[in-house]
Amino acid sequence: MNSTDHQGMSFSALLLALTTGVFSCIAIATVLIVLGVTDIEAYVFAGLGGVTVSCFVWIERSLTSQLREKERLLTLAKASSLEAQNQLYSRSLACFVRFDAGSLIIDRASPGFVKMLRMPTDSVLRGQRLEEVLGVNPLKLESVVDSIKQGDASVKQPKIEMKSADGFSTHALLSGQYFEKEHVVEAAFFVPPVKNAERVADLEAAQKDLDRFRKGMFRRETRILELKEEVNLLCREAGEAPRYKTDNSSDDSKLELPVELVESLPFAAVRKGSGH
Repeated sequence: MNSTDHQGMSFSALLLALTTGVFSCIAIATVLIVLGVTDIEAYVFAGLGGVTVSCFVWIERSLTSQLREKERLLTLAKASSLEAQNQLYSRSLACFVRFDAGSLIIDRASPGFVKMLRMPTDSVLRGQRLEEVLGVNPLKLESVVDSIKQGDASVKQPKIEMKSADGFSTHALLSGQYFEKEHVVEAAFFVPPVKNAERVADLEAAQKDLDRFRKGMFRRETRILELKEEVNLLCREAGEAPRYKTDNSSDDSKLELPVELVESLPFAAVRKGSGH
């Protein structure tokens, strides 16, 4: 309601109050004169009666106008709240879900809630039971919902363990608000950075595998250096120059011995004899 409309309603209320007061004054004066009351007394009582009626009419119209304005503002606030709610449940990546406080049947869910459960983006959760979607114990979920309905701020924010559509387990913090008139709960889920024991165990196992791989590589490099040193020793015994460097930067691709050197080794004769 703008200022022009408000001024128009105030003027109409004032005009109605004055008109009603004047007619009331005339009616009261006429009745009193007919009853034999003196003119002065009749006019005084009629004037007081007219003013009183005008005041009542003015107050009634003012209160009615204020009530209509409050109703209009309330309607706008509800529309704005509904629009914001529609925005949250249609576009927001935050994990919001609205469900019945008794049956735990989902009414609405945000795209972020669907994404948190690793479901297809076009999944429709309306009408499904919340504990089945989350993969949690119904008694545990009902206990959490009861704490939300009680609205005890001193209670620590509950944490539940849920399973996604692909079987992945994770913990999520839950915060909600209970609407008694509609008997529904609007809840928000927050998945903190993963620090649970299972993921830590997986990380430790991966670290152990990496350590074993590194140790295996170290042993392999050490063995390569030993073999190179043995080849160099055989070369020296055969009166030839060493063929390999034995530092850590040497290339193990040169580990294969020359043919003439291999044939000169003792085990080469054994292999030739076995071949014949």
